[in-house]
Amino acid sequence: MDGIEVAHSHHRPVIDGQGIEVVPDSEKEVSQNNDPIYVSGPNRPGDSAEDDLKNPNKTICGLKPTVFWTLLAIALLVVIGAAVGGGVGGTLANRHTSEPSTTNGSSSSTSSTFLTISTTSTTSTAATTKTASTTSSAPVTSGTTGVAANPCPGKNLTTVTGSDGSIFTLLCAVDWPRGEPASSGNGTVKDLTRTTRYTLQSCISDCVDWNKDNSNDSTCKGIIYTANLTAAYDGGQDGNCFLKNSVGVYYPNSNTSMAAGMLGA
Repeated sequence: MDGIEVAHSHHRPVIDGQGIEVVPDSEKEVSQNNDPIYVSGPNRPGDSAEDDLKNPNKTICGLKPTVFWTLLAIALLVVIGAAVGGGVGGTLANRHTSEPSTTNGSSSSTSSTFLTISTTSTTSTAATTKTASTTSSAPVTSGTTGVAANPCPGKNLTTVTGSDGSIFTLLCAVDWPRGEPASSGNGTVKDLTRTTRYTLQSCISDCVDWNKDNSNDSTCKGIIYTANLTAAYDGGQDGNCFLKNSVGVYYPNSNTSMAAGMLGA
């Protein structure tokens, strides 16, 4: 046979006349190496976070991470503390404003052998608009200066009963000057006498005693009492209790002056 001769076994090479060598059925050989294989590619998840922690130069808002988180924790504590403090303060304030307050009051009464003051008589709306006495000190009981006992305006339009049963109506801040028309329309008001007294009751008692004296030819039908002794004497009146022969028409005066007229007079 002309041409190429092939060796079929034992890898024996056959060389033809042209000089070509063929090795049939040769087995593949694989090289084994236990050295590690290095692959270049994207980092696995978490590598960047670990690198950040390992990087001491990384900052948050211009601050080192430890400084930033420390300041944030302090700020949160301050906010929480302020909120708790405000809530507690508001609760205490509400408790304080909701607590009821109590006031103590006292009342005093003045008795007289000759007179009694009724507390069941009608009251006047106008009396509530009057101011109290201009002094806060104790009423004077002697001399001609200072302010004596003043029942106005609290006793306005109350009645006072004399020892003879006569009844007087108290009118606060009212005067009946002499020479003014009488409320009856007959004549004018005249002063019967004047004295110095330190209570309304004692002034009315003077009027009752005047009527008991038979030597007097005129009847006392009303009085004017001025609690402000200084004003009365500085005004040249030489007294603060004036007995009147008649009840006069309404004439305004200060709150330390008052009139008391006999009912039916």
